[in-house]
Amino acid sequence: MILKSVLLNNFRNYEKKEVEFSPEINLIYGNNGSGKTNILEAISVISNLKSFRNSNDRNMLKWNSEFYYCRGEVSEADYSRFEVGYYHENDQSRKKIKIDDQEIRKISEYYGKLMTVSFVPTDINILGSTPDIRRKYFDSVISKLSPDYINDLNRFRDILNSRNVLLKKIKDGKSSINHLDVWNRLIAEKTSTIIKKRHEFINTFSRIFNKSYSLISGEQDPPYLFYKPSIKTENADEIYNIFLSDIKSDIRRGSTCQGPQRDDYIFSNTEGFNFLGYSSQGQRRTAAVSLKVAEYEIIKKLSNKKSIILIDDIFSELDEIRRFNMIDLLINEGQLIFTMVNRENFPIHENGNIKYFKIDNGQIS
Repeated sequence: MILKSVLLNNFRNYEKKEVEFSPEINLIYGNNGSGKTNILEAISVISNLKSFRNSNDRNMLKWNSEFYYCRGEVSEADYSRFEVGYYHENDQSRKKIKIDDQEIRKISEYYGKLMTVSFVPTDINILGSTPDIRRKYFDSVISKLSPDYINDLNRFRDILNSRNVLLKKIKDGKSSINHLDVWNRLIAEKTSTIIKKRHEFINTFSRIFNKSYSLISGEQDPPYLFYKPSIKTENADEIYNIFLSDIKSDIRRGSTCQGPQRDDYIFSNTEGFNFLGYSSQGQRRTAAVSLKVAEYEIIKKLSNKKSIILIDDIFSELDEIRRFNMIDLLINEGQLIFTMVNRENFPIHENGNIKYFKIDNGQIS
């Protein structure tokens, strides 16, 4: 799939701007704060319905604007146009999404149609932050490959919220413990489904991640990636019994102690030592980049789609060898869109099919 152009209307610092891309390599360069990353962010919104900066929609509105609109025109795909509009007025917000002028009502019917993989400096937080950051990341990748997984997650969250509300009522003496059984059955079934899908995904993804890390770093002892579910079985009946055994502690807390909402993903060496405990900053940065290369590769492997690659000024954080190895892995893999401060520092010179965009205070030349 090739992104031919993107239109930004009242998005960040752009009132109205259309950018037409090369199907191969694109470099957007300019001073910090000029709006380079905003273009990649708009592409991320069109693709994933959210920013890779974790910004909410209101923060992406241009100053004093009540709406933003982003449109992507693509080729070599089953679709030609993707549109995302966000409207905020009188404290009321709504979002409208379209594919080829047809409004889409369910996120699962939109997500995964326009594939992008973004490499950004904050990717390192996936390794070193809290378990919920890692869950969100891996859930987003699985959702690209399996739209049904989005529905599974949403259904699980609904069941979890209902069970937690009931637990609090029981704790406060406002409901009976007998009402819990139906929610125990439902949460056990959906927990089983999610654990199975996470296990299946990580078994393939971890091997690709190991290979990517070794190729980028040149090291033969890559960190290993493990899925660590809070419940150690995939069997729905066994999971149900675990929820039964947790009832007293769940009521005391007024919330559900175990389940997919408590899962984590662990990076360690072959001896089981946590990667963050022995790795250098350079190794962690390499691992973060390797995660995104693995994301690209697993999407290509399982969906037969080449994602659009978005790379936001990360080269300054990699040494020369790792920059070269990363570029060598990605250079022939489809469309690439880079941002950098200085054009002179761009590590690709021998390929003549590069389109350059200079940005100065939101103006593109």
